[in-house]
Amino acid sequence: MLDMITVPLLLDFLLICLLVATISFCVRLSRKLSIMRDAQGELHKVAAEFDRAIVRSKLGIEELKAAGEKTGTQLQKEVEAARELLEELKLIQASSSRIADRLQEGVVSKKVKNKGSSKSTPSITPTEEDKFDSSGLRPRTEAEKELLQMLAKSK
Repeated sequence: MLDMITVPLLLDFLLICLLVATISFCVRLSRKLSIMRDAQGELHKVAAEFDRAIVRSKLGIEELKAAGEKTGTQLQKEVEAARELLEELKLIQASSSRIADRLQEGVVSKKVKNKGSSKSTPSITPTEEDKFDSSGLRPRTEAEKELLQMLAKSK
């Protein structure tokens, strides 16, 4: 039996074994490559969807910027209007403070006159409007009238 096994036969057998191993390796490699091609197709789909999502997000960001600028402009206008109103209110408050001070001085001086003249003449209680008419201060609005009445009540 050893006679039958010759070197060329051994080499042929070795070559057959190596060819079988190579063929099996190629079959496995082909399967893995087909799996990778399928995965590559899926990857292309995912990349395309990701690209669409990026485009949508860019559009959303641009819309948000435009809305923010619009809102900012509108808010700035409202702030400016509020500042103007604040300045008006400050002027009104300062004016009303001066008017209240003058009215209070008029009431105090009227009381002092009434106290000094009450000893010599009988006192007649004047109405609220008469008090202020004699001192030259007449209420022009309802608010001034109410303010005068409150000042008179507080004294």
